Amino acid sequence: MGRNTEIRQFDALPAGQPMDLLSAHGALPVIRELLRTPWVRRASDLPSGDGSGKRAEVAVDVEWDGALGRPAAFLYKGKRHVVDTVVQQWAVESAWWDRPRAVSRRCFRVLARGGVWDLAYDRTREAWLLIGVVD
Repeated sequence: MGRNTEIRQFDALPAGQPMDLLSAHGALPVIRELLRTPWVRRASDLPSGDGSGKRAEVAVDVEWDGALGRPAAFLYKGKRHVVDTVVQQWAVESAWWDRPRAVSRRCFRVLARGGVWDLAYDRTREAWLLIGVVD
């Protein structure tokens, strides 16, 4: 037998057990459970220099959609990625009292053809960065 025999033989729908995870209580309990697992993390939170290639701070050109207030597309390694939707937004503010070490970013996790990407507008440098790629 192969290495994944137990996975292949697992009965995903045992008798008497409903399979719809989101019907009774919505998506929140499922999301909370997933966030407790060690393998679900923001790509931008991964340590740098580990060779995974998932965390980066690469300057990118971003087309801004002023009407929607979000990135519309970005250029990475010569390829234009059209943003389908913004999955999440957050801000990063640290060391604001120490100008050389200050970080002020508006971050966007976007779904674009070709993957899920973390983009950030660095307000201190006035530049767009690709800060992570989610598999």
